[in-house]
Parts: sequence; C-alpha cells; structure tokens
Amino acid sequence: MCYRMHVPTNCLILATAAVLAITPITMAGPPQVPSGKNLGSIHNADNVSPFLWQTSGKETTAEEFKSVVASMLKAKTKILAQRVGWPDPVAFRTEVGTTIDKYMYEIVKPNASWKVISECMARLLELGTDPLALASEACREHGVLIVASFRMNDNHLGQNQYMAHDFGRQHPQWRIPGTGLMDPAVPEVFEHRMQLFREAAENYDIDGIEFDFMRWNHMISEPSKNHSILTKMVAETRRMLDEVAKRKGRNRLLLGVRVPPSLETRPGSAKYPGMAHASQNDCCKDKGLEVKTWIKNGYVDYVCPSLFWPSWPGLPHTKEFVELAKGSDVGVYPTLFPVPATVHGADGTPIERDNHERLLEYKDEFCRLALQCYEDGADGVSTYNWAGTCQPGMVPYPERRRPGWGYGAKQVQWIMHSKIADPDALRQYQAEQSLDGILGRD
Repeated sequence: MCYRMHVPTNCLILATAAVLAITPITMAGPPQVPSGKNLGSIHNADNVSPFLWQTSGKETTAEEFKSVVASMLKAKTKILAQRVGWPDPVAFRTEVGTTIDKYMYEIVKPNASWKVISECMARLLELGTDPLALASEACREHGVLIVASFRMNDNHLGQNQYMAHDFGRQHPQWRIPGTGLMDPAVPEVFEHRMQLFREAAENYDIDGIEFDFMRWNHMISEPSKNHSILTKMVAETRRMLDEVAKRKGRNRLLLGVRVPPSLETRPGSAKYPGMAHASQNDCCKDKGLEVKTWIKNGYVDYVCPSLFWPSWPGLPHTKEFVELAKGSDVGVYPTLFPVPATVHGADGTPIERDNHERLLEYKDEFCRLALQCYEDGADGVSTYNWAGTCQPGMVPYPERRRPGWGYGAKQVQWIMHSKIADPDALRQYQAEQSLDGILGRD
C-alpha cells in the first residue's frame, strides 16, 4: 500500500497516476525528544475546538489555519497533542481510513459547527494539505513538539459512531456488542487501527503518538478477558515508532497515553471531588488498560491520568501513577480541566474580563490545583481542550465559542499555559492581585 506523504505549505505537488510525490521538509536536523519525565506540559487539543472550528470554513487558507494553531503555540505549551482521529475517521490525508469531512456533517445535521469543520477539512484537502500537516509546520516554527492524538473509541455519535467512516459502514458486525464502536478484539479492526497509527507516524513530521483512552467508556469488548489485546496494541505501536524513528534519524518518537484517574479504584469508591460522570470514570483495570505493564516494559513515555470533564478540583489519583513510574523514564502528567464549580453553579454565568473578584478567584484556584499536581509528585501537567484561544484578536471567529467560561476566564486559561510547566511561575502568578497582572496586560 502506498501512503501520501506530508505536504509543507506552498510545496509543489507532483501527481502520478497512483500517489502524490511530495517534496520533503528541509531542516537543519530532526528534533530530538527529551525523556518522558522532562516534557513540561502537554496540551491535548481537539481539532474541532479551536482549530478547524475557528477558521473561515470553505474559504479557509493554509495560512489561516496555521495562524489559529499558532495562537495556541504562542502560549508556550511544551507539547501539542493534536487530535487526529476517533481513531477513524481522521483529520489527515489517508489511504487507510476516512477523513472527517465525508460523513460527519451528514450524521450530525443541522449542527452548524460541524458544517464549518467539514467545509474547512474539505478545503484543506483540496489545497493539497490537511490539519496535521499544517499543525506540524506551525509547531516546528514555534519550537513546540507535536504528537498525533487518537481518541481510541470516541462515542459522540452513540449507536451511529460506526457510520462515521467507511470501515465501520462496511463491517458493522465488528462492533462492540450494544454500542456503535468498533471492537479491537476483532483482528481486522486491530489491524485497521495499526495501519492508521503507522500512516500518521510515517507520513508526517510529528514527534510521536498519543492514545486517548478517556473518550469514552468502551475500549474493547469484555475488557477483563481482552485486556491483553490492548496491551498488544500499545506494544506494537511502541515497536513501530522505534522503527520509524530509526529511519527518520530520530532518537525516539514519543508514545503517550491518557488513562482513567485511578489504577484500580472504582469511581463509586474514589468519589473524586468534582466528578460529573461516574460511568465515564472507570478505573484503568475495568477498562482493560494494563498501565503497570506498559510502564514496566517501557512501552510508553508519558501517562496522563485524567477524569472525564469534571468540575474543580477534579484531580486524579496522581500519587498512584507517580509511585508506579518510580525508577523509570516514564513521566506522569495529571490532567487539569478549566471548569470551576462557579461556572456550573446556581447561576452558571461566565467570567468576564471586568469581573475582578471572580477573575482573582479563578486564577488563584487554577494555580492552586496545578501546584497540587506537583505536590503529588507529577513531572508536569497536561491540559484538555482548554478554549483559551477562542477570544477576540486570537482567532478569526471567537463568537463560535462565546458561551461557557467567558472571555476573562479564557484569557486566564491562555496565560496559564505559559506558567503550567514551572511551579515557580505558577506561584508568582498566584500572587498577582491586579487585574492587569491577571490578564497579562501591559
């Protein structure tokens, strides 16, 4: 099988009868990735918000898309974990899977956001590029590492999830019973996914892959029986990344995993403060995720224990994972969500830029929770789909994400990205008491 190669912006595309021959990126040398314990901060970015959603849709350009990505990178995040697949459909050019513009809007109509997303994706493909290629270019220009993040069984479409890609439509019998999700216990599903992962690693200038096992409940049928199949997938991906790294002259390509908030404690017993979805916060064991084995055998470089969209404090059992990773090069980056209880409280009102008191409270608690991660022994902090860039002056269409936290809260989120890898910077920001300091104004 031939794969389409990465297309840098403005490179000449020479078409052949079967494949695209693409001029490779010229660099002084491939970037080298640090140890998993020295990654600083990891931002898992949804390709729906803010990137594809915040463009001109069918009128977008490659440079406009890159500018939206750059608005995030200017916040000095250390690693961008760009969501590229569910794991199928995908947000890159593919000979294996289905791109997200083909069926998604058809399924979710009349969702206006997905109309923009699909139009933007189709337009970028028409231009000979795609979100992963452009995000990679932007990351290189800003000195940020990028990993391709696959949601391992996203279930936004419920029973219709398999309808989002050709593979599922052709093989509906290979779903996890009672769901719309494909079952990697089926050898053909397993192999399909491995081909998608290899396609991203081989064909794009990325620094690794992230498996997001937190979207949502079902990773495989009968996890108590089939957990070894998921471990096989992690192990084979590790070997594949090592092979690709060697061919590309890289010291290593990262493999990260986003996993449930505890190794074996079930949500009913854990009673995580701020937990909003008990059914989506199963422990690693109950999801079939053998994190102990992955760390012991060196399959993964970093682990992001995480709840599923909690309100604050909403922190995982970080210490369990820190203890597990002792003596290894595996880093632990607990996920901090940006949702204070006040936003989901009685009034649910956003936090705007002129609300000094609420901004102080938001910033102080934000810093306190990030510092708690370090006190629990974390090597850094990961974030999940913060909407900090969705504000005037940063993206073309901020009004598409106008509801929610509020523009004041969003600006604090953006500033937090520049502090979150450094406990001393967090303490200094926590001490800020003027509104100018909170919002980073001159």
